[in-house]
Amino acid sequence: MSQTATAQAEAPKKKPMSMSTLVLLSFAAGIAAGLFFGEMLAWMSIIGDAFVKLLQMTIIPYIMVSLISSLGHLSYQQARSLALNVGKLMLVIWVFGLGLMYLIKFTFPSWQAGDFFSLSVLQDPAPVNLLDLYIPANPFFSMSNSYIPAIVLFCVATGIALIGIEDKSALIKPMQLLGEAFNRVTGYIVKLMPLGIFAMTAATAGTMEIEEFQRLQVYFAAHVVMTVILTYWLLPALVAVMTPFSYRDLTLIARDALITAFAAGNIFIVLPLLIEHTKALFHKYNIGSDDTDDYANVIIPVVFSFPNLGKLLTIVFVLFAAWFAGAELDFATYLPMAINGLISLFGSVYLTVPMLLDSLQLPSDLFQLYMVSSLFTSRFTSLLAAMNLFILAVGGTAMLAGHAKLNPRRLLLYAGATPVVLGGILLGTALLLEKVVDTDYVMDDVVANMTSAESLPEDVRNFVPRVLPPTSAPRGLDAIRESGVLRVGYNPLQVPFSFYNADNRLVGLDVEMMNKLAGEIGVDLAFIPYASDTVLDALNRGRFDVVISGLQMTTRRIQYVGFTNPVLTLHYAFVVKDHRADEFATDEMVRRAGPLTVASVGDYSIIPLIEKRFSNIRFERIESDRQFFEDDGERWDALLISLEAGKAWTMLYPEYTTLYNRKEIKSFPVAYVVAKENIELRLFLNSWLELQQSSGYVDSLYNYWILGQNAQPKKPRWSVIKDVLGWVKEKP
Repeated sequence: MSQTATAQAEAPKKKPMSMSTLVLLSFAAGIAAGLFFGEMLAWMSIIGDAFVKLLQMTIIPYIMVSLISSLGHLSYQQARSLALNVGKLMLVIWVFGLGLMYLIKFTFPSWQAGDFFSLSVLQDPAPVNLLDLYIPANPFFSMSNSYIPAIVLFCVATGIALIGIEDKSALIKPMQLLGEAFNRVTGYIVKLMPLGIFAMTAATAGTMEIEEFQRLQVYFAAHVVMTVILTYWLLPALVAVMTPFSYRDLTLIARDALITAFAAGNIFIVLPLLIEHTKALFHKYNIGSDDTDDYANVIIPVVFSFPNLGKLLTIVFVLFAAWFAGAELDFATYLPMAINGLISLFGSVYLTVPMLLDSLQLPSDLFQLYMVSSLFTSRFTSLLAAMNLFILAVGGTAMLAGHAKLNPRRLLLYAGATPVVLGGILLGTALLLEKVVDTDYVMDDVVANMTSAESLPEDVRNFVPRVLPPTSAPRGLDAIRESGVLRVGYNPLQVPFSFYNADNRLVGLDVEMMNKLAGEIGVDLAFIPYASDTVLDALNRGRFDVVISGLQMTTRRIQYVGFTNPVLTLHYAFVVKDHRADEFATDEMVRRAGPLTVASVGDYSIIPLIEKRFSNIRFERIESDRQFFEDDGERWDALLISLEAGKAWTMLYPEYTTLYNRKEIKSFPVAYVVAKENIELRLFLNSWLELQQSSGYVDSLYNYWILGQNAQPKKPRWSVIKDVLGWVKEKP
């Protein structure tokens, strides 16, 4: 054999690249590809979705076989001791952990998300049947609907029942084999992780706006800060006050296991290390024995199946998601959500996070943001999870072996130091995020710069109207055509129907409708502002041909003028200052608020009903909605307005909010108005409106001006291939 061949034979084989390295490389490659190709890779989110669904495939079967076999393998004595001792410690950790996690929301920078009216506000959220969620009357129904709490209850009950059965190995052994099979299937799927991570990262990096990434830093900071607080303060402090072990030993003896979990992003591989470190800690203090060794051997494998604080950090993402979407999440809403999340985390975050987002009516596509961000946060999650298991093993073993005793001196020390430590960390994080993250409010500019839902001919949009003297009588369609000008009365402050934008152009839904009408009948437009108290009389005298601006049909008005068929159906709402929203939360609180003065533009038909229901409310007419907002809460306590218009106004004035009662939402029609005797023009407008509605034109204007679709023009994402190399031209 030649020397070369011998050298090759003796050369060590190259070590294959680890999965964690491949994942990190895929993550980096995905970012690079997204930045290079930009929105061209948006389609890869489909691959990411497919990978997530594959990961979810074996979760529920694995939960069932692992919980039943683990519990069924114990004796009654072991199960009872574990439940009473380790269970109490686990419960304390959950309570303190969930409480501390809520505090992280106060580090988020304050910002106004601002949003347009959404049809979802009129719909009741999908009802959740708590009995179905928690009680498995039909386990197969619970499995098909991914009701994790009910599945866990079924498995726990079955596992406990197996303890008293002598010949249970015939069932437990096959279930353990099934668990191994499911793990193997998951292992096969995990081999696809580099592809799935690359696809999700590339799609996100190619489509995420810079402003969105800046706000994602808030989640990274919150996750890391909460990991540090829980890992290196809460968990060791809880055990240090009830055992003889010092804080230093608790944080240092398992250091190599924690580092390994952090580096690999996997806690399963460090379970043997955690067991050995638990035993070593007891022997270091000369209180170790065969019993303490056995307790450590049992506790860690069993509690591994239960949610740990690492998993519970998904709650931090839900808090961030609410902030990101501009939703307020108070403690009364947070607590049941967190408890539901805790129970659901007996399963997997891949099921829990979408469920929690849906329960809070947050955008479901935020889950992909969670998946991508977890590539960074997963290592911190594993670090915390490993410390949680270690602390449970140490504390539980000490309680079972009789070495647990409350230390008053340590308790006072940690109780006094905790507010200082937490306050300093959270305050520092809040100040840093406030400085780093751009939270400028932009939605007022979005509304002010709205222009047109669709392009109209230049000769229609930029005409100079010929001002004609008003006639003494209403004009028919022929007279309007002959004059060449359609006179339209409008309210210049009626957002979003007719108002002047930042370019001092008259815009709005009704303005566009009139532009379309004028273009189709071949005349110019003369927009003439009106006063609400004289508009009906002026219309009948011929000053206007048509009156617009979201006018409500009322019984009084239809006696004096002619309304067309309804253009839209709107909904009543109150607008109040943000800090006064609680005063209007319930009927009883409104009655206890004392005398209230509510402003309104026009005679809304619901006013008599409100006055009858609330004797302390007095209505006062104002000329325009803007008059209320510019008053800044000095004269009027609230404004009665349509919910749709109220949403637009509160984007212009973000210190106000819209209030509505979902259970008692009242609606009213708005239409265009012509003179009472002008039947010819009214019939023409009715037929014309029917054409616009059937063609979808009214819907397109509604989507833009009311729902805000494309109100903020979406610019193509920056990419190397387009903006640097110029290989791809931007679409016009």
